[in-house]
Amino acid sequence: MSDNKEKEIIEVKEVEAERINNNETFKPRFKAIRLSPLFLVGILIYVVTAFWGLFICFDVVKEVFGPIIAFLGLIFFPFILALAPWYAALANHDFYPLLIVYGGALLGTMCFRIAMRSTFKR
Repeated sequence: MSDNKEKEIIEVKEVEAERINNNETFKPRFKAIRLSPLFLVGILIYVVTAFWGLFICFDVVKEVFGPIIAFLGLIFFPFILALAPWYAALANHDFYPLLIVYGGALLGTMCFRIAMRSTFKR
C-alpha cells in the first residue's frame, strides 16, 4: 500500500516539475507594452500648458473683476477661467492666452495620437 502512495507522490511531483519547466504555472495576463517617449512629452505639454494657462487666465480675470472675484471664480465658478482666453482675444486683442490654452491642448493631443499609432501599430 505504501508503494502505491509513494508512486502517486512521485508521479505528482513529476507532473508539477513538467509544468514548472513549461512555464505553465505563471503566465502574465498582459503583454509588455513599450511606450513611446511621446507619451511623456504629451503629458508634460498638458501639465505645463494647463498650469501656465491657469495663471494667465487667472490674471485676466483678476484684471477685469478684481482679486477677490478672481479667487472666488477659481474656486466656485471655473467657467469664468474657461472664458478668460476668449475675452482676452476678443476685447483686448491678446491671443496669447488662447494660444497657450488651446494650442497646448492641441499639441499634447497630437503627441498622444502619434505615440498611440507608433506603440500599437500592427
